[in-house]
Amino acid sequence: MKVIKMLSVLAVFLLMAACGSKDAQSVEQKIKDGAQLTEADYTEMIEYCGKFAEEAQKIQDKINALPADDSAQGTLTDQMAALSQKFPLTESFSEKITNATKEEMGEKNVELVNKYAPLMWFSAPDWAEVPNNVNVDGFIEDMPSTDSTGVIATGDGVAVDSTK
Repeated sequence: MKVIKMLSVLAVFLLMAACGSKDAQSVEQKIKDGAQLTEADYTEMIEYCGKFAEEAQKIQDKINALPADDSAQGTLTDQMAALSQKFPLTESFSEKITNATKEEMGEKNVELVNKYAPLMWFSAPDWAEVPNNVNVDGFIEDMPSTDSTGVIATGDGVAVDSTK
């Protein structure tokens, strides 16, 4: 059991080191200094925020799958807070990304932004392309407590699939 705990602690430290790379730190310093950002700087910021968004999405999916009153939500919320601490530059980078133009970022970075744009925890600029799920017509937001006339499914947040 002690070995598992030691390995877990080691894994956390390795992840923290990976998330706070020297490249990310140097980009953060350029932002603080008001220096001109390059396309490579934008790539670093987008990948940094993209990694955060991918990990946060995994936690968010678990939260979304739980009933509203489930006690496990507290643990998952704590995991989300810990993840935010592992990625301390996300807020600063997200602000720069959302305010950048396509021209500032460059063509490859625009594609990279569009890759991460559908993730809930990635702050994409207004010009980002977020594909629509063509097989979902909508979501049932709230089910009536009485009078089920016209109700097409049960439960909250159920996707209404147009292909069935």
